[in-house]
Amino acid sequence: MAETSQKALQQQILIDDSSIPDWLLTEILQRLPVKHIFKFKCVSKRWFILISDPFFARLYSTRINTSLSTSQPWNLLFRYLYEVRIVPSSMIDTRIALKQSQDFASPGFSLNFLPYSKHDCPIKILASSNGLLLCCETFYWQKNYYICNPLIQQWIALPKPPKAIKSVAVGFICKDGHYEVIRFPTANYGPSNTLRLETFSSETGKWHCSIVNCPVLDYYIKTDSPVVHYNGSLHWLEFRHSKIITYDPHNGTNTGLHLMNLPDDKQSEHLSLLGVSRGRFRYFEVTDTCFGPRDLRVWVLSDYDAQRWCLEYRIKFSGSWIDEVNEFIPKDNFYIFPLALHPHEFDIVYLGYGGCLVSYNLGTRKLDVVHRNFYSHQLLAFVFSPWPTTIPQPFW
Repeated sequence: MAETSQKALQQQILIDDSSIPDWLLTEILQRLPVKHIFKFKCVSKRWFILISDPFFARLYSTRINTSLSTSQPWNLLFRYLYEVRIVPSSMIDTRIALKQSQDFASPGFSLNFLPYSKHDCPIKILASSNGLLLCCETFYWQKNYYICNPLIQQWIALPKPPKAIKSVAVGFICKDGHYEVIRFPTANYGPSNTLRLETFSSETGKWHCSIVNCPVLDYYIKTDSPVVHYNGSLHWLEFRHSKIITYDPHNGTNTGLHLMNLPDDKQSEHLSLLGVSRGRFRYFEVTDTCFGPRDLRVWVLSDYDAQRWCLEYRIKFSGSWIDEVNEFIPKDNFYIFPLALHPHEFDIVYLGYGGCLVSYNLGTRKLDVVHRNFYSHQLLAFVFSPWPTTIPQPFW
């Protein structure tokens, strides 16, 4: 009898919150992990109203920014997993390279809630913006695009683009409740200095095609380096001329794509990428030699308008590794390539090294293995927004 009464009391406590004022219930909910908060919207109509109020979102974001010593949760996601025959079956559902955030710790974090996310053809992550991901079913001949929030498993499908293009450079911007997807061919070999640029806007629900100026006739976009949104513009690494191609979709005077200089003393043509760390635009490269000393170098863009770069780090690998590296990889004849910059820490970069994903502290020269049996050269630093970005429901 006592056990029955206790269960009845527990059920009453869980269900009856009428004696709790709104302000106190709000204070309690504010202290829950954001992933749980969205689940608790289904508890009752009252909880749904409280959590859905924009005031609640502002309070939650303010508390996160002021009370936590660390920055917004983030993780490294695998962008592409290629064919099954070269990827172990245990990695097919794995999208996460790091495990430091509790929001990613739950089993099954994946993109399997998206349509056509099959085991034999995992969905591709193309870009991220403000806590959302832009995904596609294929790498070439892209036509089925999805925008999703993997934290709350919300997604929408975009209308198919108007023209089939084998390989495209894609950009994604989400701001103030609206989003845009921009795409154009990754290469141009024709005699004309113009190209076809396609833009999808959530405000119109349609793809808009325009002919824009191209700064060079024979450009080639480096697609294994993610697009970077910085200072209002999208940035892609250009391979053939060793430049950055930029595009500002909201500049009324913008007549098309533009070129931006890379550091004058850069050396690597292949092993390089762009990124943003703590709001600073950076360029990261490893000299592309397979034997002998290799350099790791990181520049920061000190003046965007003047395109002035400042070298932050230059490290020779031959004298930088600690002894525990030899426990899992031979010291000589190794291959190394840059993968990502830490979005919150200037000193930490991520490298592919001997079949492993490693983090490397540029200040302490300490190397740590964070993922073994690493089969992808494609990583994306995915940062949560303080309050999950909801995707406007499509009207098209």
